[in-house]
Amino acid sequence: MAAVLKAENRETKKSVLNKLRRDGFIPAVLYGDDVENQPISVEEKVFSKVYREVGRSGVISLELQNETHPVMVYDLQIDPIKNHVVHADFLKVDMNVEVDAEIPVQLVGKAPGEKEGGIVQHSLYTLNIRALPANLPASIEVSLDDLNIGDSIAVSDLKDGADYTILNDDEEVIVSVLAPSEEEPETTDEAPAEEAVEEGEENSEE
Repeated sequence: MAAVLKAENRETKKSVLNKLRRDGFIPAVLYGDDVENQPISVEEKVFSKVYREVGRSGVISLELQNETHPVMVYDLQIDPIKNHVVHADFLKVDMNVEVDAEIPVQLVGKAPGEKEGGIVQHSLYTLNIRALPANLPASIEVSLDDLNIGDSIAVSDLKDGADYTILNDDEEVIVSVLAPSEEEPETTDEAPAEEAVEEGEENSEE
């Protein structure tokens, strides 16, 4: 069952937007193929709770004027200073039509190569997935348990889920274990002293 979020129609005047935010609401827009763009607002605390529950790819039942719309969060605007949502875009979806979405990659397990001093390099943080809205996963787990130094996991190593298709190029590397960097050769005691003298000469010339 999709999470429920209540919304209200709103005006678009700047003074109204500022008041909404002061009162704990987020200005938002609802749009989609079979619905006109509608300026709305949602309660910030409730939205935050729902968003933590379903994430970017989850379906939300948006209740507006005695109608319920299945929606996904298409875009969020974040205040960089206060770090809270100042605007949201809700895209109405057809539950019978596949959609494309970016799904976060979650690394699980422990790479044997890391225990040997290797460095785990996470290169691809999201995957492009196509599925019916109800079948979009919250995340895709990638296991590190078989990765030794020099090993990697690419998109081609993953299998499409039963209910979704991965759209990324097969060659894209998701995660790899790099060999530990070689230790820098030890310098002699004279080298730092010479460098210090040279720096002092340069500073004196300035």
